[in-house]
Amino acid sequence: MHLPPETKAALEKIDFIHRYKSLSAKYYCDLDESFMNVDNHEVLRIFKELGYHARFDKRENFFHIVEESPPCKFEFNISLKHGFLEFIWGTWKDGELLIGDPWGMLKNLLDGRDESVRLPGFRNYHELKEILEEAFLMYEDFKRELLSVCRKETGEV
Repeated sequence: MHLPPETKAALEKIDFIHRYKSLSAKYYCDLDESFMNVDNHEVLRIFKELGYHARFDKRENFFHIVEESPPCKFEFNISLKHGFLEFIWGTWKDGELLIGDPWGMLKNLLDGRDESVRLPGFRNYHELKEILEEAFLMYEDFKRELLSVCRKETGEV
């Protein structure tokens, strides 16, 4: 498995690995101190406050954001389990899947090392919101860079 060139370029441009590792290190907590009883309605309120329309997928147990910016489609899936966040990005270009992977897998594909990064954890809604703010900044930077690369390829600028 490998990263498509446009995805690799976008991830490198936003310094994805460093930012992901920093987020994980900044929001470290043990399982016994993590926030276990998350209210999905409160999480949806936080998403809205941060400017994102998300829906909760009960069957898969994650929050789901979908955005289209031709020629690309973006999905940001966020799993909250036991007070820890797993982020999963899905991207398509002209209907073709580029990536559909958790951040840990993207990191490993980008640097070629099979090394795990601890999931960011939170103790309360305030910490959850802070983590989401940083994750959304990375998401917006990634979208901007991927769109820039894709539009250059098609002659749109």
